[in-house]
Amino acid sequence: MSTTPMKIALFQCRWCLYSPEDQAWVDNDLPKNIHLVKVPCTGRIDPLFILNAVQGGADGVMVSGCLPEKCHFKEGNLAARRQLAEFSQFLDYIGYAQDRVRFVWLDLQDRGRIQQELAAFERTLETLGQAQALATRAPIAMGGAHD
Repeated sequence: MSTTPMKIALFQCRWCLYSPEDQAWVDNDLPKNIHLVKVPCTGRIDPLFILNAVQGGADGVMVSGCLPEKCHFKEGNLAARRQLAEFSQFLDYIGYAQDRVRFVWLDLQDRGRIQQELAAFERTLETLGQAQALATRAPIAMGGAHD
């Protein structure tokens, strides 16, 4: 088990945390090892945002969104879930284990669940260890003649 805290990128739908206490915790008391990215809806998360977090050294990526039937934008979270599932298969293919990506549905009535989900995710990541840097780009050869 690592003594270095796991680096987590948290993509949060701005509508999924109804409890003022939970939102205040995310906005003001989030541990330093968790980087918050607020989005208008999880459906607006481009997979390249996830790849950027991975390339930036995130040991794990969590996306928190509204329950499917309570999405502020009708079905944005369902599209996000499908897209993230497909993209996590790509990440797995390039060496970033699917267990390092987690999608969490949060109900408006949930209180304190975001803290529980992040703590559980961090424990999962600790068992996996820190993520290895991915070689997602081939180095560009410099100099010499080009044919």
